[in-house]
Amino acid sequence: MGAKLLRDKLLNYFKAGEGQIESIGTEIEHFIVEKDTLKTISYQIEGGIEEILKLLEEKGWQGEEEQGKLIGLKSSQADITLEPGGQFEVGIRPQNSIEELENIYFDFLEDVIPILEAKNYYLITLGYQVDSKISEIEWNSKERYKIMSNYLAKTGKYAHNMMKGTAALQVALDYKNEEDFIRKFRIANTLSPVLGSILDNSPFFEGKVYDKQALRTKIWSNTDNERTGIVQEAFDDDFGYEKYADYILSRKPILIKSNDQYIATFEKSNYDIFIERDLGKEELEHILTMVFPDVRAKQFIEIRMADSLPPKYSFAVIALWKGLFYNSLSLEKVYQFIRQFSLEDVLKARKMIMSKGIEASLGEYKMVEIGELLINWAQEGLTNGEDRYLEPLIDIINNKKTLANKIKSRLNNGKKSSIRDCILNSMV
Repeated sequence: MGAKLLRDKLLNYFKAGEGQIESIGTEIEHFIVEKDTLKTISYQIEGGIEEILKLLEEKGWQGEEEQGKLIGLKSSQADITLEPGGQFEVGIRPQNSIEELENIYFDFLEDVIPILEAKNYYLITLGYQVDSKISEIEWNSKERYKIMSNYLAKTGKYAHNMMKGTAALQVALDYKNEEDFIRKFRIANTLSPVLGSILDNSPFFEGKVYDKQALRTKIWSNTDNERTGIVQEAFDDDFGYEKYADYILSRKPILIKSNDQYIATFEKSNYDIFIERDLGKEELEHILTMVFPDVRAKQFIEIRMADSLPPKYSFAVIALWKGLFYNSLSLEKVYQFIRQFSLEDVLKARKMIMSKGIEASLGEYKMVEIGELLINWAQEGLTNGEDRYLEPLIDIINNKKTLANKIKSRLNNGKKSSIRDCILNSMV
């Protein structure tokens, strides 16, 4: 398959994602930990993740297996998947309203929390493990994670911390056409350090209090520079579907799936591999997920720089992006605003947030100043009372204090007390 045909396949795939629906989806990752120790629960132990999945299956979730192991679940509106360290992710399929997303999420909590309560476990939303060290956490049984762990161990000192230690909130948004895609993709990349600083919920690292800021950015900056961070091409004047396709095809996929087996591809790029073999839809969708930048594209735009957050903050972030992206006036305001920032400005800010956090700057603006502008524009863009969801973000901006810093300030009363807002057991 020639280079032009490979690129055309991706271009056609992105074009097929165009539409006027403007729905919104999300993925929220959690840790399951022992109540007494706050240590993470692994997959294979008695009463572990595998057993939790089986008990959810009994409640009507449909199981998915790999090599005889239960590795995920599906319902009519959501998927449960496992990240490498057993992080429990619920992915909610695109909906038209935030309330619909919220209802589906709380249906998931109503199913899982009674199971966890019976086992004396907590379900928590934090950006990094509370007490377990990476060396103590089992890899889950998915075959592809073994290949990924071996490859990424050579590309960054915190690659395994990323895989087994982190948990995130991801938001998926639609685009109408290529021009709309370009604007939204540039906006999200430019605002990456702003949201990365404001949405910091990682007070701990390897069992100790983390004494700096924006741990998520630190970890991803030491994972694999080829496939993480800012998509720098987004700042080029000629950025669009074709440039993003070239970004994908020039990256290494780490592995591919063939005849239901995962095969390591080592140093070969997607160009190298698929010049010699067919790039089918399954392979295409796989290579799109094997890059991990703060913002990436499939047949939607996926925004990935937020830590896992308590529910009211998760839905506040979703409301923020919906208000900015799905109202033409708000979208124009934020696009004109971000045009003043260069790639160098964004990269500088991304470094700065790791030491200064919410006190950092992008260009001449403090992060909280930009946050206030974004919230105002999002409020203008939301209808049907959805602006109410923004209140938790307004609180962070007004107090200039992230969730991570709030937790650190409460540590005199012990870890369990300090993370009380991130423990979801009492929410159903």
